[in-house]
Amino acid sequence: MEEFWISKLSHLVERDHFIREGLLKRGILGDTYHKELEKVHIENAKKLEALIIKNGFPVLSNAGEKGTLLAWVIVIHAISLPDFMKECLVQMRLAAAAQDYPLDLLATIEDRVLFFEGLGQLYGTQYDWIEGELKPVPIQDFSSLPYRRRSMGLPPMSEEVSRVTEERPPSDPVKKAVEFEHWLKKVGWRV
Repeated sequence: MEEFWISKLSHLVERDHFIREGLLKRGILGDTYHKELEKVHIENAKKLEALIIKNGFPVLSNAGEKGTLLAWVIVIHAISLPDFMKECLVQMRLAAAAQDYPLDLLATIEDRVLFFEGLGQLYGTQYDWIEGELKPVPIQDFSSLPYRRRSMGLPPMSEEVSRVTEERPPSDPVKKAVEFEHWLKKVGWRV
């Protein structure tokens, strides 16, 4: 079954990376959620959803590490489909409780959903451009963050904060923030 998931998902993730790299080279990746990238993310999510309906949710026991990671990449990019992303999060939680899903991947999806819902993240995995610097978005109960990160197999926050990105800050942060708020409401993350 592992080969099934890899064969079905590899080309979807490769296409996602190809489009992203093209936007990055053109210097427009950080300015807005580009329609071309959003289209690929939605198409990939719908294909994954159809596969899940027929074959169950991809977890370590049926998709292996690579198949699980490929599916996770599609889910983490399915930001235009909040209901799909939240349903996948439920499945990931259930699988993690059965020790059948990587905790670090679950933590990242948990934080991503919280971020898009406008809530503080739990594990410090989500970043955004704040005052020209890539910084973690708000975190709930910062004092217990080291324990939560450790419980999910994540490195200390000091190591996370120093990560480097090839993205650049948006050329017009105010415009991007306004567009982001509009997009959040349009797709259903916020009211």
